[in-house]
Amino acid sequence: MNRHRGFTLIELLVVIAIIGILAGFLLPALARAQEMARRVHCLSNARQIGLAMIQWAGDHDDAFMDLVDAAGTEVPAVDTSGNISPEPARSGYALLFSRGYLTTPRVFICPSSHDRGTDDTFPSDYKNAPLQNLILDDRNCSYGWDPTKRHSAAATCAIVADEPDDNPAPADAEEGTARNNSANHNKEGENVFYNDGHTKWMTTSRPDSGDDPDFYLGDTGYESSNTDAKIIR
Repeated sequence: MNRHRGFTLIELLVVIAIIGILAGFLLPALARAQEMARRVHCLSNARQIGLAMIQWAGDHDDAFMDLVDAAGTEVPAVDTSGNISPEPARSGYALLFSRGYLTTPRVFICPSSHDRGTDDTFPSDYKNAPLQNLILDDRNCSYGWDPTKRHSAAATCAIVADEPDDNPAPADAEEGTARNNSANHNKEGENVFYNDGHTKWMTTSRPDSGDDPDFYLGDTGYESSNTDAKIIR
């Protein structure tokens, strides 16, 4: 009679070890592939927001949106005295909804962030809803922009990007370095929409414009510069 011998304990342990080694190689590669897919999705979001803003500028004498206060009143980002409004930059997105330039708040959620999409309480009738009801809160908006700019700024001026890191390391306070990158993508970089309509994956130490050392920090007088941007949310 033939006897069927099963695996010994040592043989089973060897097989398990081999599977563990293979998984150790494959899982990081799978994670990287998933993050690359999320970056592409994020890039598409930033492009949609940026193109909607350019379309707005085309209809409003080259100016991007105003900001919106808690009462639903439109206020300029920079007043006639040069003072920058304290209203959050994301409040300007409410005007894109109100005027029909964008029709879904989901475009404002980066899939690599910890933000969550607006729930069912967000008005479905954008055009008739009060402006204050269309302002996205922190957890409903993954992207910032520089509301001090006009579309007449330089082509390489950053306009929209993944939200800035809320807690940059103190050592980065004086210059643009990769450690100032958006937290949306594990601080590895961010998708940036530039004023000429192109979108790129960048790190804050390597912006398109040589005159813009860091589009999250902004240099002195950035609000009147055609090249130096400061992305805020």
